[in-house]
Formats: sequence, structure tokens, C-alpha cells
Amino acid sequence: MSKIKYIEDYHTIGQHRIYCKYYQNNAPTVIFEAGLGDCSNTWKDIQDNISLVTTTFSYDRAGVGKSEATRVPSTGWIIVQDLLNLITKVALKPPFLLVGHSFGGLISRLFASINPANVAGMILIDAAPENKEVSFQKVLTDKQIVKMKNYLNNPDLNSEKVDKVKTYQQISRYGRQFNFPLTIIIRGLAKCYGSGWPEESLLKEEQKLQLDFKKISKISKTIIAKKSSHYIHKDEPELIIKEIIKMVNIIKKSSKKVTGLR
Repeated sequence: MSKIKYIEDYHTIGQHRIYCKYYQNNAPTVIFEAGLGDCSNTWKDIQDNISLVTTTFSYDRAGVGKSEATRVPSTGWIIVQDLLNLITKVALKPPFLLVGHSFGGLISRLFASINPANVAGMILIDAAPENKEVSFQKVLTDKQIVKMKNYLNNPDLNSEKVDKVKTYQQISRYGRQFNFPLTIIIRGLAKCYGSGWPEESLLKEEQKLQLDFKKISKISKTIIAKKSSHYIHKDEPELIIKEIIKMVNIIKKSSKKVTGLR
């Protein structure tokens, strides 16, 4: 059982109430962004460990977990605006270290593009590449391509009613190269998409796309989580904890150099 006494609260953002869970400690503030359909609880063990060394914040996006549903379809831009408003209400202080899994990686990247001055680092955990469906077509059957395109183009088919096409467009529109440290952690095991799908081929395509994330920061590194499938933070939590703590320390050292703190 966690020894950390979190603040758990709801804040009204627009027309809906959003649940969040946070612990005030030192800087930086680690913001956890879950995958599509996942709630803040997916980070429980990771957040418990990281809260011992710095401030942490997790939340449930609208329509997920304990948060109320919002207008649909949603987009990455709307989600980022909700998060920015929520951060203001909670009075979280930058610098922020963004930790995003899967779809949460897209949101983390868009957040950093819109609010770069307050972001000091980012960790992408088997993060979803934009427009990955285009690359996937080369290894899928015609029937699988139709199914994939239907899922992509119809927000009602995904658990959060997110317009993925518009979200991809927003990522492209606001994309920029960052100067902060970026760690890209990619799954090493093929199990992800389910029976009947060419898992090994899809893994190779997705690894190529995720390796390409290196270009979005001048300071980047990649790690292959050899023992993990898509939920690396569940399969190898010690790896994620280690990398977050490393980056927290890098940010702290960088802050001391800039501010002259002792």
C-alpha cells in the first residue's frame, strides 16, 4: 500500500468534471499521460515510486475512469487545452517532465509543442506515431486495411471518441524540434494487436516509426524494452522508474546551472 498521501480532486473544465491525483514534492513536476482508454490508475506503481523524489501528477481524461464525458468527437488539441486548464486550477509549477504512453505520447508531444517554455523533458513509452496506419498498410491484408481505416476515420469506434485524423493534423501543424532531453522507450515483444494480425511485421514497422522520434529533439536517446509488449510500464516498471529518475536528476542539475542555485 502506498505511503504517499496524494491529493485527489475533481475540477470543472468547461462542461465536465475531471479527476486528478497529485503529490507536491520537489521540482520538476512529472505529468503522466495514459494510453487511449486508460485511466490514471495505470501509473499507480510508477507514480508511487516517483513521488518519493519529485512532484507527480496523473489524471483521467474526459470520459475515462472517474472523469465525466465531454463533447464528442474530441481531438488532441481539446485534450491539451483541458490539461492546461487543469494544471492552472491545481497550480502545478513548471518545469514539467512529460511521460506519455501510446496515445498519451501524442498528447505529450502536442502539449510540449504548444507550451514549450514550461517543458524540461519528455519520456515516450511505446508512443503512437502519427499516421502509422499509412506504414502499416504494406504488411496488412486488404480486409485488415479496411478494418484499420474504418477505425481510424470513425471516432465512435475508439474508447474516447477521439478524432484521430484531426489529432494527427494538429501534431503536424504544431510540431517543432525541442531542446530538452527526450527518451524513447520501445517495446521489444511483438504481442500487441491480437490474433490474426502480423505482429512481427507490425512491430518492425512501429519500431522504425518510433526510432524516427529522435529527430524531434536535439537531445534524444532510445531504449528497446526487450522483455515488454505494449504496456512497458507494467512489464518492466523498474526500467521506466529508472529512466524517469535519471531525467529528473538531469533537469535538476540543469536548473541549478541556469539559476545559480546551490
